[in-house]
Amino acid sequence: MPVSAKLDLNRLPVWRALARAREGDAAAAATDLPQVGPLLDAMPPALAATLLPELLEAAIDARLWDDAHGLAQRFDAHAELRGGSAYRFLLGRAAQAGGNPVMAFDSYAMAAGGADAWAQRARLALIDLGRATGTLTPEDGAALLRQSWRLWRGDALEIATLERLAEVEHGRGETEAAIAAMTEIQRRHALSDAALGSAARLDEMVAELYARGASGALPIGAFVAAHRRLSPDLMFRPGFAAQAEKLAARLLEIGATDAAAREYATLRDQLAVMRDLGLEEVPALRLDMLRLAQAEALLRGGQTTAAAQALGATAASAPELRDRMEMLRARLSSAQGDGAGVIATRMETPSEGYRRLRAAALFDRGDWEAARDGYAALWRDPETPLGAGEAIRLLLAAHRSGDTALVAELLDGLPQLARSPELAEVARSLAPVAPLALPIGQKSATDRMQDADAALQRLERVAGDG
Repeated sequence: MPVSAKLDLNRLPVWRALARAREGDAAAAATDLPQVGPLLDAMPPALAATLLPELLEAAIDARLWDDAHGLAQRFDAHAELRGGSAYRFLLGRAAQAGGNPVMAFDSYAMAAGGADAWAQRARLALIDLGRATGTLTPEDGAALLRQSWRLWRGDALEIATLERLAEVEHGRGETEAAIAAMTEIQRRHALSDAALGSAARLDEMVAELYARGASGALPIGAFVAAHRRLSPDLMFRPGFAAQAEKLAARLLEIGATDAAAREYATLRDQLAVMRDLGLEEVPALRLDMLRLAQAEALLRGGQTTAAAQALGATAASAPELRDRMEMLRARLSSAQGDGAGVIATRMETPSEGYRRLRAAALFDRGDWEAARDGYAALWRDPETPLGAGEAIRLLLAAHRSGDTALVAELLDGLPQLARSPELAEVARSLAPVAPLALPIGQKSATDRMQDADAALQRLERVAGDG
């Protein structure tokens, strides 16, 4: 057997103990650790110095104190290890495992000043020890973790730092900061187990933040600011658009219609890009709903031209949106004074609001019979009571279409009319008998018609204002 092969077999306990320690199985490593000291002494010094810290840590984890002591003494033989951050950190580990947190703290503090991975581990260990003993406030813990993150990037230690930072920030109620920390894991270590394992927790935190904003528990200024900071990293994350839509809804709720419309438009654009890139399945219905929401927000803010442009002429992609889209077109036409546009719209299941708009448009066009029928249908439906202005329009439409029976029924049956002085005059003048039990007097038929005409003219002005 070649000499090199014999040497490798002789070193087998070292490699076996190291492999098991790296797998996190300190108990298995303990079988070989008592043999590694003399074997390290026979190795080239540079190789031994590289392996020694990990083997000492394995001995500490396995509670093999005699072996750990022997390995620690060997640090003095290597100038690059003597008094370094690895040695100080491992002394701290041993002290903490032995129940001496004060000595552990001192050792970690001395190691934390270094610039290698052992120093970063010492910084994290200091923070963990402070949190465990209650000597470190959450605010100080968050500040130290942010500082530690700036000092070390790029590997599992960065992930460990960010995970702790997210935990501490969330624990002290800083949900946005916790989301930012977890987002860094997703962004900088997208393929890591930590990123995959923390994805659901990140989504929970995002939902928590946006739910607080939507309910008003988070002031709107803070809500908008948090969204502006977080959305660049989250906008293409599946499911985020549904959360971001809560901001648009909240803006609309408080009357910030222009800002709400911009958010709806941005969300629609983002989802369209995600669909085109194959990042998420985005049904056409979803995009149509955002288009409608944007147009509705603009219309509510009085921006009829912009609302019409946002709505466009494209038909709804799904039957369940067609009536809503037609209703919005009718509202736009009404706001623009386009009665013909209102009348031209058609809803499969006309809503109450649409029926009122259509009746008003027919009245304004002078189509008295159609207007009468529209308002009368609302009046006879107990679920759709007429307002005072609509009651006046119904009476005028009935009168002008020659429906004297409906006029008499209206004067007798509409409670709004009894409270209107103008309608009381009409009642005296139009009815064959006094329907409100008011004295007509001895006026001639001609006088009565003149009075009725004058009252109707006043009613037209009232109806126009209503």
